[in-house]
Amino acid sequence: MKRTTIAVAMMLVVATAFATGEEKDKNATKKVAIMNNDPEHIKLVYMDAEQGQVKVSLKNESGKVIHKSTVKNKDGFSLPYDFKKLPSGDYTFDITSPDGSISSETVSIVKPSKKVNFVANILNVDDGKKFRLAVMNTDERTLPTSIKIYNDQGTIIHKEQITDLNGFRKTFDLSSVAANQFTFEIKNATGTKYLNAY
Repeated sequence: MKRTTIAVAMMLVVATAFATGEEKDKNATKKVAIMNNDPEHIKLVYMDAEQGQVKVSLKNESGKVIHKSTVKNKDGFSLPYDFKKLPSGDYTFDITSPDGSISSETVSIVKPSKKVNFVANILNVDDGKKFRLAVMNTDERTLPTSIKIYNDQGTIIHKEQITDLNGFRKTFDLSSVAANQFTFEIKNATGTKYLNAY
């Protein structure tokens, strides 16, 4: 089972691996992906073409099933989920395929502070894969500021910490990364912001 962190204002496509209940084949083809298309709304994507009934259950941190559905699968499908009214925490999808194998995916819903004490923006500086990140801090509570960059598969490709109280500007050259979209996560004690770059 693989954990995916999803937060408000984050538009991140996360393709996650799956594991069958019997662990028949460690290199089995991926069946399930989690997609975050807009704040607090995700899609569970089932990518197996095997026909039959697919059962999906969603559990909260305490293991209580809060939603169940059964889908008649033909060539795969996607199911939308609205986390807007749910609290922050870990939620687990259990997906039972027609052959009886089970895939489990956990997403961590993280809702940032409403009083984020910094400003951040990003600019594509050459219409390619060079992006200038600017962060303006307003008080010492914003230190240190951590930066993470994710590719379009949800993998962290860069991370660092900034301790400059006056803020900073930095250009990131991602031209060597095989991805079409990136997500910048800027985080400190007052909250988290996500900026998409493409």
